[in-house]
Amino acid sequence: MRISGIIIALLILITAAVSGCLSGKEPAAGVPASTDKTSTVDSTEAKVSSEAGVTITAVDLGNNAFDIKLDTHSGSLDYDMAKLSYIRDSKGIIIKPESWDGGIGGHHFEGTLKFPEFDDSSGFELVIQDVAGVKERVLKW
Repeated sequence: MRISGIIIALLILITAAVSGCLSGKEPAAGVPASTDKTSTVDSTEAKVSSEAGVTITAVDLGNNAFDIKLDTHSGSLDYDMAKLSYIRDSKGIIIKPESWDGGIGGHHFEGTLKFPEFDDSSGFELVIQDVAGVKERVLKW
């Protein structure tokens, strides 16, 4: 009796695990689905650009602020995000950031990139230039 109960429980767990793997759901926010150059998802989730061994993840925090994370496994990320980033609105207007409160250097760093107020109702792009030899990474909202 006890062995059959254990076998049934194991079969249920295996079935649940297999069906979860086959469900086709997207990974959680902030976890890239692949190593595509640039991926976009809905406005509440992270945007990810992964090229030349550096992954940049951006999350729109509202109030014209973005959480920016940079990760690599080789080299040092010596980038000043305030100097390398800008917003391009739907009319092509360039908006430079007001501030960056994150660090510079190392394999991983994170901070908040803050912009002056802009009209985001028709969509916009966060552009990050010259990271790891990549001329321009475009993250679209």
